[in-house]
Amino acid sequence: MKVFKCKICQEGYLGDAAPTHCPFCGAHQPYLIEAKDFEISEYTLTDVSRKNLEKTLKLEVDNAEFYFCAASRTDNVADATMFKRLGKIESEHASTVTKELKIPPPDISRDKDMCSDTNVDNLAESHQREANAINHYIKFLREATQERVIEIFTALIEIEKDHLSLTQGRF
Repeated sequence: MKVFKCKICQEGYLGDAAPTHCPFCGAHQPYLIEAKDFEISEYTLTDVSRKNLEKTLKLEVDNAEFYFCAASRTDNVADATMFKRLGKIESEHASTVTKELKIPPPDISRDKDMCSDTNVDNLAESHQREANAINHYIKFLREATQERVIEIFTALIEIEKDHLSLTQGRF
C-alpha cells in the first residue's frame, strides 16, 4: 500500500494506486502523487490572485451551502447523494482556497434556505452554478501568474466541468 497526496487540496489517500479522482476535492489523477514526492513551493500572492481567490472562496461556500440545501429537499436518493457529495467537494474547494489565502477555514452552513423545493429546479440551478464557476475560473486562470494559482484554477475548471456533466440534459 502507498500514501498519495493531492496537489490541489493537500489531502492524503491510502491505496495500491492513485484513484482516478481525488476522493476529497475531485482533482484528476495527475494531481495525485506519492506523498514522498509532495511539495508546494512558497510564493507570494499578487493582488489580482488574492482578489480572485477571495471571489473563488465566496463562490465555493455559496455552492456548498446550495448543495447541502438541495440534498435535504430532494426525495430522489441518487440526487440527494449527488448533492451531498457535491456539497462536500465544494466545501473542500473552499478549504483549499483558505490554505492559499492563509486564513481560517470558512463556516459553511447546512441550514441555509437557498434552494428550491423542486428537484428539477435544483438540478437546473446546479447546472447554472457550475457553468458560472467555470466561466469565473477561466477568467481567473488567464489573470494568474503564479504557478500554484495556475495549477489550482486549471484543476478547478476540470472538476467543475465534471460536475456540469452530472446535470447535463436532466432538467
